[in-house]
Amino acid sequence: MCRIKSPKIKLKTSLILLLIFLTSLQSSSCTQNIKNNNDKNLTFTHYSTNGVVEDFDMDILFEESNSTFTAYQVAYLSCTCRDSLVSFKSVCYVEILNTKDSGDEAAIRYMTFGENKGLFGDTNPNYNKPNHTEEYFDKNLVKPLIGVTKKEMDEFTGYGYLHETLDVDAMAGATVTATNLQSMLKSLFSYHKNKYYNGK
Repeated sequence: MCRIKSPKIKLKTSLILLLIFLTSLQSSSCTQNIKNNNDKNLTFTHYSTNGVVEDFDMDILFEESNSTFTAYQVAYLSCTCRDSLVSFKSVCYVEILNTKDSGDEAAIRYMTFGENKGLFGDTNPNYNKPNHTEEYFDKNLVKPLIGVTKKEMDEFTGYGYLHETLDVDAMAGATVTATNLQSMLKSLFSYHKNKYYNGK
């Protein structure tokens, strides 16, 4: 006996196949976007406590832009005083505004080493100051930099430099960490200005 397939079954099968096809397109497109955003290598000036100044690599792991801001994940080596097995690269998540009149006025919209967006790769807590934890550093040396512009960060002069928003006591326990964070941001701002403000 021959069974005739119901039009409803054919329609369901067609819809399922269409859904599978669209899902595969979406996932391949998502993967493609991630691939295109990877492997951007920049340099920043790295400062060590022993006075050594070197150009180090910093990698943009993620870059996603919209009309308001660009979100970055940047990996860079801040601390080199520990054994290489525990000197992890820090991953900083930074949002920089795209809406200012010039690249020099572009400001940090948000920044963190946590919240599943980044990684605090430095000593936690500080060797000599047990209360200087990642949370302490975030409160006193990361969050105060939100709102800082490229023009202000260009004033960075090197080891021990302290932006006026930063807590001098907090920095005294993390001079290398704070210095290299500011140095990395200076390089990132230059990249941002050239790409999103056409160098203006």
